[in-house]
Amino acid sequence: MRLLRKLTAKRVIFSLFFFCASLGLNCAYAQWQPVSKVGLSQTPPLLLNNLAGTPIDINAFKGKVVIVNFWASWCEPCREEFTELTYLQERYGPKGLEVLAVNLAEMKPRITQFLKGIGIPENSIEILQDRNSIIYKTWKARGIPTTFLLNKQGKIDSVWIGAIDNADNGEVTGKIEMLLRQ
Repeated sequence: MRLLRKLTAKRVIFSLFFFCASLGLNCAYAQWQPVSKVGLSQTPPLLLNNLAGTPIDINAFKGKVVIVNFWASWCEPCREEFTELTYLQERYGPKGLEVLAVNLAEMKPRITQFLKGIGIPENSIEILQDRNSIIYKTWKARGIPTTFLLNKQGKIDSVWIGAIDNADNGEVTGKIEMLLRQ
């Protein structure tokens, strides 16, 4: 019996080690990837209410570069990434970038509590509520956070799977700046 517990404990530790190592590798090599990585051939529809209850349609942003980020307040990488998204909106918003933060299945009080907790005003970026995760599924997001980058024509250019942990990273800003110039 003791041998069985030892073997089970070793397996658990071994599995946890490889799980954590694979997470570390995914973060270390996070980058913009082709949208084919998630199996999309065209931009899916996106029509959701913002925190004020106003419907927001992604088609209204044609002529702008758009970031669509799927997140939740309980997701630790999402929490850490949120300040990076607001930074991108502040830095590139005047140049034609719009950040849409699509929250998964949380109610407005929870979202506003989260924003207060990290010291970000409600109107710093457009927060949309995907209460039933329908848009998340339609966009074929691969976990959260997942970020899609759309060009000025409204076509998805690339996808970032995992957290953007440094918005000043040339990998992040280079692609955004290139699309803003087009």
